[in-house]
Amino acid sequence: MSFLGKGTVSNEWEADTPSHVTAQRGLCARFQCHYRYPSNLHEGSRTGIWYNSEKQQNHHIAFHSSDHSQEISKFQHRTRLSGDLNDDDCSLVIDNITQEDEGPYFFRIEFTGSDRYNYHPVTRLRVSDFTDKPTIFAGEFVEGKSGNITCIFNTTCNGTSPTLTWVTPTDVPPSVSSSVTRWHNTLTYTSVLTMTPALKHHGQNLTCRVRYPSVSSEQALSLTVQYAPQNFSITSPNNVNSSWMIMKEGIPTSILCSVQSFPVSNLTWKHLGVTLNTISSSNELWLEFPQVTSQQAGVYQCVAENEHGTAERAITLSVEYKPEISRDSGCTRTPEVITCVCAARSNPPGELTWHLPLANLSGNQTHGRFQTWQVADGQLVTGSLTLGVGEGEEDVTAFCTVRNQHGEVMFAVSLWMKGGVSAVWITVLITSNVILSMLLAGFFIYKYIQKRNARTKEKALEILDTTTGSSAHLTTPKDTNRQRTSRIPQEVSPVMPVGQGEECGPVYTNLQELPSAGSPVRKGETVIYADLHFQSVGPA
Repeated sequence: MSFLGKGTVSNEWEADTPSHVTAQRGLCARFQCHYRYPSNLHEGSRTGIWYNSEKQQNHHIAFHSSDHSQEISKFQHRTRLSGDLNDDDCSLVIDNITQEDEGPYFFRIEFTGSDRYNYHPVTRLRVSDFTDKPTIFAGEFVEGKSGNITCIFNTTCNGTSPTLTWVTPTDVPPSVSSSVTRWHNTLTYTSVLTMTPALKHHGQNLTCRVRYPSVSSEQALSLTVQYAPQNFSITSPNNVNSSWMIMKEGIPTSILCSVQSFPVSNLTWKHLGVTLNTISSSNELWLEFPQVTSQQAGVYQCVAENEHGTAERAITLSVEYKPEISRDSGCTRTPEVITCVCAARSNPPGELTWHLPLANLSGNQTHGRFQTWQVADGQLVTGSLTLGVGEGEEDVTAFCTVRNQHGEVMFAVSLWMKGGVSAVWITVLITSNVILSMLLAGFFIYKYIQKRNARTKEKALEILDTTTGSSAHLTTPKDTNRQRTSRIPQEVSPVMPVGQGEECGPVYTNLQELPSAGSPVRKGETVIYADLHFQSVGPA
């Protein structure tokens, strides 16, 4: 019920209030209110009253500016005016809103005497769930370096102050500072947490919680800790054992290098100091081998680098392959001995055996005039065969084999010896894919040639004279090399003299299909070797 003073009209009594107000449970509700009244009452004392009802009922007083005891119990100590009644500001604030606070509210003004008025229509309050959350701001965190995380909560309620707390990893000692600032009607509550993160904190949650007497909310942040590359991992579809990787030759393979770091690292594969490839889009880098070869064996380094440091890890690629004869293989001669060396590389190192007409020798052994020794250096195995020079004629065919689980290779040596003065030898390299019967066939051919020496020497000399257009005899021992070289055609290999007097050695010519006078031996024709002897007869 409204009462009007004498000599006043109703349109002088007005108020600006909203029709609806929404407040979050646990926070505060603000009823903006400005009222007007007859100007003659401006200097009079006044009382402001807010009712939580549609009508004026004393048992529904939510706020009473002159007597707080008249406020019903559920509103005591929770309601207040945010403005000054003398400034025509009737704004009401209700702290710690509950669901039971919903309903209609209106304002009443009472001046001294009989002037008073109820301002309608009412303002209805609606209560919603508490949804406001704090906000977290984090700077860059680097492993082992102190950093700050800031939590902020803004509110327009200045009655009950919220409490900001932190939920951190259990091993992080709390170091927190707090402050409150105001900007117009907004209060800002700030809490700063200082911590020194470790790598294990990367990805862990850190929580800032805001709490009122009846409600609370929180905001979580996943910690991002920057750190240098570490925790290398090298894997492959093939077997990798610690820092070693063993492959068979000719098989495709790939190796993956991965690392943990933040920010991501630039990854690089290097071999023998040479950069093979680089990637920076992730913490992984593949090294591809379309077909592994023995030349690709060795140490490979994976290098990772970001702004916080550099790290690397190495893996040794061991390539298994069948034996390969080394170029160091061959024979040498002194007046006393003939020494043949057989050397082969393989992985794993091969087993070397010398095969003689009457015995097989390996390692360091002696058999008659033959001696063998053997050494291994990594993937290289080297064997030596020594034959002491004796009296009389001797024909020796020997060969060595080097074998591992991936294959076998042969190195054959044929030795012709005549007397103790001169000796001539040839060496033939036979790989593992050459059938042993070829070696034996060559041996029997040589025996056949010896039987035909007497019949072919004269014909061979005639061929030489026909080709070179000069005489078939040698004038002096000093001219032997020069004259022999000038008389041998393109298809004939010269032999180095091995002493004074009689000289012997293989001279190669075609004995099965001799060409006509002046005609060279053609490619594709069968060639049989004849052992020709020359005797210096003195000046012509």
